[in-house]
Amino acid sequence: MTNRTIIISRIKYFQMEYPDGVPLNILKLDLDLSVDELQQNLLGLENEGRLFIENEEYVKLVESIGEEDANQLDASRELVSAEYRSEEPPIKKAETYDLTEKEISALKIIKNLTDESGHIPRYMMEGSLLYGDLKMNTLGVYNLIMSLENKGIIKKIQIKDNEYYST
Repeated sequence: MTNRTIIISRIKYFQMEYPDGVPLNILKLDLDLSVDELQQNLLGLENEGRLFIENEEYVKLVESIGEEDANQLDASRELVSAEYRSEEPPIKKAETYDLTEKEISALKIIKNLTDESGHIPRYMMEGSLLYGDLKMNTLGVYNLIMSLENKGIIKKIQIKDNEYYST
């Protein structure tokens, strides 16, 4: 997946929360790109007419879903569907959602860490995402967990005095 495709998908995600425009500092924190690389990609997307930059602080998509994005979403659905077609029960309806590569990778990690009852301690999940193979930053982990919760793939539960996630 190209940087531009990742940037477009993150802007689409954040536009739900920021309908008037996604703050550039939010994108900088979420994406693992240098400031110059992000700026170069955003200017390229602006020149293509796919987004516009407002006051050098906010970005907003101009387009509706294009053919390239539709193909990418279909490929993402196929990948998730194939990934969870094993004999083990799938993480709740994961194949029905448009997942990013990080979400797919995180689901693999979460699946490997859950116990027999389908629970994973919050601290273990967050620690694995922060310091494991993905090496995400804290804001990235928070956004990823919130995204999976909002999609109904994982659910926060309270068992005794500890927070767990249920898959």
